[in-house]
Amino acid sequence: MIDANVPLHNVFVLRENMWEVILDSLKDSAIALPFLLVIYLLIEFLESNERAKNKTVKLLNGKFAPLVASGVGLIPQCGFSVMATDLYCQNYLKTGTLIAFFVATSDEALPILLTNAKTVKIVWVVVLIKAVYAILLGFVINLFDKRKLDTQCNIVSKGCCRHPLSAEQEEHHQHDEQTKGQKFWNFVKHPLLHTFKIFLYIFVINTIFAFLLYYAEQPILQFTAKIGFWQNLILPLIGLIPNCASSVIITGMYTEGIISLSAMLAGLVANSGIALVILFRQKKWRNFAILGGLYLAGAVLGVVCYFLFPAVGLA
Repeated sequence: MIDANVPLHNVFVLRENMWEVILDSLKDSAIALPFLLVIYLLIEFLESNERAKNKTVKLLNGKFAPLVASGVGLIPQCGFSVMATDLYCQNYLKTGTLIAFFVATSDEALPILLTNAKTVKIVWVVVLIKAVYAILLGFVINLFDKRKLDTQCNIVSKGCCRHPLSAEQEEHHQHDEQTKGQKFWNFVKHPLLHTFKIFLYIFVINTIFAFLLYYAEQPILQFTAKIGFWQNLILPLIGLIPNCASSVIITGMYTEGIISLSAMLAGLVANSGIALVILFRQKKWRNFAILGGLYLAGAVLGVVCYFLFPAVGLA
């Protein structure tokens, strides 16, 4: 019900702004759709194909997995961190490899820095530091991750959603004639369903945080501009917000001169786009350790760079 004391024009503006936030959240969520579909098709394929599973497992839990993760993570698209998270939840990745993906991920930061004449020169600094830091953390953390990864290459009977796999279905219906269309549908229907479910989940979380950021953006900007050194401890908290907008806000604050380069790096290291939404679908205590580790990784790097950058001529 509309308050009689509120001008009608303001009510319409408020509603228009609300729809704008919702549409932006829908757009951010839709960006992840192709990556989600690819990963669930990949998982379906891996779970039902022994040869492909062998090759992928060797790549993802091999000795150089953090190096691969860092290289892929540098691509400015949060969809890859989403893919990595789901593979981690399926027990194909070690924790250090996942952290390498997260730390290397820059989401929208690199395009923003590249399109700004004032900041284009420091892109190589951001990329180099994040890549080296991601590789280092990945290898060190993997030394302590004693989990046994999925290296069993036998075709399992149940998929990630506990559904019968295509191979099992074909075995049960080996005497029945199936058209190519039926076989194709049997393969893609569960990845499509899983993709839609996760998309809805991401959209709801994205919308909640989008409203929080929309109405609290100015207080956040004003606060961080005043705290100097403490930016390096505050920005990782902003980076942990599971929304594509958080990397945009962090990078925008740097381009506008509100925060330092070290603080931006601290925030971007902790930022993994919407991947944390996927991670916390699984109610496991280790997820809180990963969350704390991301914050610590960002804060430590921020503090070190805060004292190091002036000595090498970087602001």
